[in-house]
Amino acid sequence: MSTIHDVAHLAGVSIKTVSRVVNRESGIRPATLERVTQAIEKLSYRPHRGARMMRSAKSGLVGIVTARLSLSGGPNDDIGLSDMHLLRGAHRVCREAGMTLLMADAAGDPNAVADLLDTFASHQVEGVIFVAPSHQLVPMLLKSDVPLVLANCFDLLGTTSVLPDDALGQRLAVERLVALGHRRIGYVGLPETNVAGRLRKAAFIETCQAQGLSPADCPALIGATADGPNTFAPLAAALADLVARPQRPTALCLGNDIMALHAIRCLEQLGLRLPQDMALIGYDNDSTLCNALRPRLSTITLPYEAMGARAAELLLERLAQPDQPAQTCLVPCEVVLRDSCPALN
Repeated sequence: MSTIHDVAHLAGVSIKTVSRVVNRESGIRPATLERVTQAIEKLSYRPHRGARMMRSAKSGLVGIVTARLSLSGGPNDDIGLSDMHLLRGAHRVCREAGMTLLMADAAGDPNAVADLLDTFASHQVEGVIFVAPSHQLVPMLLKSDVPLVLANCFDLLGTTSVLPDDALGQRLAVERLVALGHRRIGYVGLPETNVAGRLRKAAFIETCQAQGLSPADCPALIGATADGPNTFAPLAAALADLVARPQRPTALCLGNDIMALHAIRCLEQLGLRLPQDMALIGYDNDSTLCNALRPRLSTITLPYEAMGARAAELLLERLAQPDQPAQTCLVPCEVVLRDSCPALN
């Protein structure tokens, strides 16, 4: 196994210079940097992490706690998917920065999170990212001995957090439907006890008003419950209400893509042709589901991977500048148009 002495001898520099290159210090001449880098690659030199930790008091480790990734593949196919994409984004940023990402999963047990944070601290991680499976408020027990960034969630302590801009996504959807000629737009969404559901419904109502649409032509209903085995029990009644109106909506915004799947079945049973009689737009951009549906479903993207990447960036920025104030970062949700949203004739 090659040593730092071997690298220094081959590159014709001092051991200290090799150490500076390995630790990515500034002020190294480009020619020297090139020689040392080539020597490291030729000798397949790998710095001893323990020695680096003792010298710099930095481990090069970042921890990430997911909420229920280990439950993926179970009866509910969507479980863990958001965690997975958030993890992918964070891993990419950490890898590019030369940091190693360690992952632990709470397996759906919120009481396990505090212990996992303590475990990471005992392993000398430099910072921790906590990701939630949905946009939510997390308990104030998420205190950490190391810098902490929240992804897809927020707390009441003002911890730095990265969130999807649910309101922006809903606003853009209404604006796009109006641009396609729709003036009667319905909304059937998630329960308002759900953070995303509350934000999206409010944004729908506000945007319809801003677009000069009549409130009577833009009903906002709820099509799902917060708990229980039959999540979409209220959906059929909400859709029947909309279809029975003398001036039924020509377009419909739905709480998520899974709700849209159920809505398509209900609307066809009520005698509507889709999308001729009613345009549909979901939320999430589950591309496999959206492209499999007929018509292919227009939707709004939840940018999980971008959120994970941004959370890692904010954590690395805080590690470089410990006095940096906490902040809340909203990641845009964008509209993806497919066959279910044609222009209104």
